[in-house]
Amino acid sequence: MLLVLAGLSLIALAGAWRGLEAIAAGHSIQLVTGQTTIAVPRDHVLILYAGTSVQSIFKLTSECSVAYLLAAFLIASAPLMILRKLSARRTALAIAVTTVILVVVNIVRLTAIGATVSEVGTDPGFQIAHTYLGSVLTILGACGAGVAFAAIMVVHRKPQAAVIG
Repeated sequence: MLLVLAGLSLIALAGAWRGLEAIAAGHSIQLVTGQTTIAVPRDHVLILYAGTSVQSIFKLTSECSVAYLLAAFLIASAPLMILRKLSARRTALAIAVTTVILVVVNIVRLTAIGATVSEVGTDPGFQIAHTYLGSVLTILGACGAGVAFAAIMVVHRKPQAAVIG
């Protein structure tokens, strides 16, 4: 039930979540590029500077956010917690690790887009980074999260005793 509530909360508070993603991405972009990056979480905006001039302004849309993907994952994972054959502790760990991977990969994706624009410029940097680099990172991250989830769920399973009937 808590996973369903967490997922529904992410849907209801998706705008606030995007604001947090803007803050995290802004800090990350600034660390990677060394250029000033300002996040405006209320408006889901990132402002990238080149020296003292504004180089680019990005608006994080709902498609830029991991909120809805994460919400769907949490809600879909909830029934696993009630299956008696699955360890609740291992299931919770798999959900937590997968959640962290999805969130971190999205921040890395946003950072890669910002860093590419900072290095190459908005045109063609944004199109290249957003379309190609962002897509590759999203696919790799989602696959990595799925593999991590599956690995945690199946590793160290206690063998089932054979039932002779």
